[in-house]
Order: sequence, then structure tokens, then C-alpha cells
Amino acid sequence: MIGTLLVLAAPGDGGAAAVVRGLTARGGYGGVLAVTPAELARSRWSHRLNGRGEPSTRITLPTGQVLDDGTVGAVLHRLPGLPFAAGAEKGPQAKDAVYSHSERQALVASWLLSLVPRVIGPISAYGTVFGPVSPTTALVHAERCGLPVARRGGATRSGLVGRPAPGERHVPRLAWPGGSGSAVPVDVVPEAGDHDSLLVAGDRVIGLGAGDYAERCHRLATALGTRHVEIRLTRRATGTVVTDVNLCPRLDDPRHVEATASLMVAVAEQSTRRPE
Repeated sequence: MIGTLLVLAAPGDGGAAAVVRGLTARGGYGGVLAVTPAELARSRWSHRLNGRGEPSTRITLPTGQVLDDGTVGAVLHRLPGLPFAAGAEKGPQAKDAVYSHSERQALVASWLLSLVPRVIGPISAYGTVFGPVSPTTALVHAERCGLPVARRGGATRSGLVGRPAPGERHVPRLAWPGGSGSAVPVDVVPEAGDHDSLLVAGDRVIGLGAGDYAERCHRLATALGTRHVEIRLTRRATGTVVTDVNLCPRLDDPRHVEATASLMVAVAEQSTRRPE
């Protein structure tokens, strides 16, 4: 039997909750466990290195349940960060509280990095899923991988950005009668339209248009260092453009939930076959 399927997410994360429900309905695993940032912060930790520099971790959750390296089959990592203790960031002990909080975040990062083959989702230096790559950088990678990316930005006057490209619109910051060449700042934003999302989940790309963009989506996932990423598309008569790349997919599509659950099972099954 494969190990525990662990979902690390904030309490209001509906996508994570849907994955937990899907995995629980399947059954036949070593267990499905959802753990929140607050529960991790209140847990008892033992994180050690042996003489060969190999890490081992044992976590006793507030419920008394124990997690160790041998019991974790796969981890869906969606942590936004650990909470501060109530009131700890204020008062004469604030500096100590900030230091303690940073150490706890580093502990989570070290633990997750020690489990990298079993972790689905990027890991920042703070142990969060957010931070390794900014949204703007992710879009730059998407463009370099050949995906049609909507421009974003602005100029001091509309004449400097030319005519709107497919999938974008130019929004003047002020109502001004001077026409398109007037000296009015303009924002370049994605054009409104029908939205769809592609999800990269391991070897699969799920969503409308996956056949057209699958190879480029896989290249993007590789460039971002993850096997689980959402690419948001806007479809208009003038063309289809990428408007967002989400390293923590929303998982609001049942197909994406199913693909994520299947990826977790596949990762856990592979981890049970790793050499001891």
C-alpha cells in the first residue's frame, strides 16, 4: 500500500478540499490527510541530518498523528506560509517572534526540499508555494516557450504603444479629447473575453486547446521547475492569448481536480518503488 497522501493548504482553499474529497472517494491508500499552516506551526518537529548528510523528519501533529519520511507517499504543496502566534509580532519580544517565525518557515522549506521527488508544487526558500517565480516572470517564461502572451504595461501616451495587438486593449487613465496621439498615460491590459484554463499535471495537459499547446505548456512547466501549473487563456475573435500563469492552480475545474488526484497517486506509487 502506498503512503499517506498529504495536502498542505490554507483552510479556505477550495481546490485543495476538492482534491481531498476526490482522493478519499477513491480509497485504497495509506490515508489522505489535509494539514493547515496553523497545524504545522503547532506541531512538534524533529528534523535531523545523519553522518552522510541525509535528512530525516518526524512531525507530530496536534491531533497526535505522526508523519515521517517513510509514511509520506505524496505531498500537494499549496502553503501560503505559517501564521504568527497571536500578538507575537508586537511588543518587546517582537524581534524574537520574527526570528522564531523565520526559523519555522525555514524548517518547513528544509522538510519539503528533502521530499522533493514526492512534492507537487514549487517550494520557495520560505517553504511557501508562492515566491519562487513572480507572475510577471512566469509570463516571460511562457512567451519564451512559444505561448501567445498578452502584453501588459503602460506608457505616458497611447501613441508610444502602437495599435492594440490581438487579445489586448489600451485604457487611457484620463478622459481626454486629444485622440490616440494625445499625451495621456495609457494602460495595456488583456482584452475581456471567454476564459479557459490549461492544467499541466505531470505528463498530462488538460483543458480546451490542450492539443494545440501541450508541448509548449510542458516546456513552460520545465522552465518553471514544476510539474503542476495552470495556464489561463482568454479567447477572442482576434485570437487566443495567455493572460496568467498560476503556480498554485485554482483547481476549480473537476477535470483539473481529477488530474491532480491522479498525479498524487502516481507520485506516491513511484515513491514506494524507490530504492532503499
